[in-house]
Amino acid sequence: MARTGLFGGFYFDEEVFTDMMREEQYWSNPIMASGIVRQDASIMTAIGASGNVATIPIYTPINIHDTNMAALNNDGLTDNTPQEISGSRQTCMLIQRMKAFKAKDFTKELTGADPMSHIKASIQSYYTQVWEDELMNIANGILGVSVLSDHITDLSVTTGTVADKNKINEHTIIDAEAAALGDMAGGLGLAIMHSRIYASFKKLDLVEYEKYVTQGAIKQDIQLPTINGKRVLVTDYYTVDTTVEQFPVFKTYLFGEGAFLSCDKNNYENQYTTDYDPETAAGTDMFYTKQGKVLHPNGLSLATDNIAKESPTKAELATTENWSLKFNPKNVKIGMIKSNG
Repeated sequence: MARTGLFGGFYFDEEVFTDMMREEQYWSNPIMASGIVRQDASIMTAIGASGNVATIPIYTPINIHDTNMAALNNDGLTDNTPQEISGSRQTCMLIQRMKAFKAKDFTKELTGADPMSHIKASIQSYYTQVWEDELMNIANGILGVSVLSDHITDLSVTTGTVADKNKINEHTIIDAEAAALGDMAGGLGLAIMHSRIYASFKKLDLVEYEKYVTQGAIKQDIQLPTINGKRVLVTDYYTVDTTVEQFPVFKTYLFGEGAFLSCDKNNYENQYTTDYDPETAAGTDMFYTKQGKVLHPNGLSLATDNIAKESPTKAELATTENWSLKFNPKNVKIGMIKSNG
């Protein structure tokens, strides 16, 4: 007989727990702080209660250098003929993920006076990792689009001898951003890099620290590293390719504000639920979770006809052929540096 409302021996209220999970941002780290993920609740409205695809209109910026957009001479003789504003659209899709846990996974944590908060913190941390992983996976996929080739600065080699020119230097980030964005350079505010690359920047004396004070029961000073004015997130996940073991290729990602559009699926039934199996291991509590999110690279469109099921897989999102550019490349705030150190 199924038992609901308990998990690990503690009372569980699904509605209260769901509200608790929504109170905090999942991106409470440099990714969210940098603003590269822009929340847009209107996307969920476009998707609707039972849909999974949304189309977002794009209006082409009015530029006097474009054909027929130059200002006309107001001489009393020239007709002021209206020019039609052009545009396009980008298509995004809801990404849905799920995971179930057993009570024993949380046994050591659920010893405090507020077990619901302990469960929330565990699930929140897990899904933070899930969505970070999805974002980096998508970034890899879209950077393969041919018209974004300038967004990758490749210094690396996988044969021969690694020379200084194959490694980062004091100009690498500046040059990479200029190659990607041209006269729009300066908009990439977050660098995600491997610890080896971070150490190289420190040796070049390029790492500085910004100081923030968080307000709470105790004031805490937080030192955030920056390089060339960009906030830095150091992680050894996603940031190294060891396909050729003797020649590891380090990947430093550069992201700008609004690089990704996002919204959360908020109309789940039974998003967080518990159950009880009286047979397995003489009785096991189980906790089922699911989350959905649009996490869309702004300026590109997903070929939803190529997606086999109702939610795209990681492999489908990493497939370059499933993405097409809709923006001017200079307005896509994503770039990468490949180097051997």
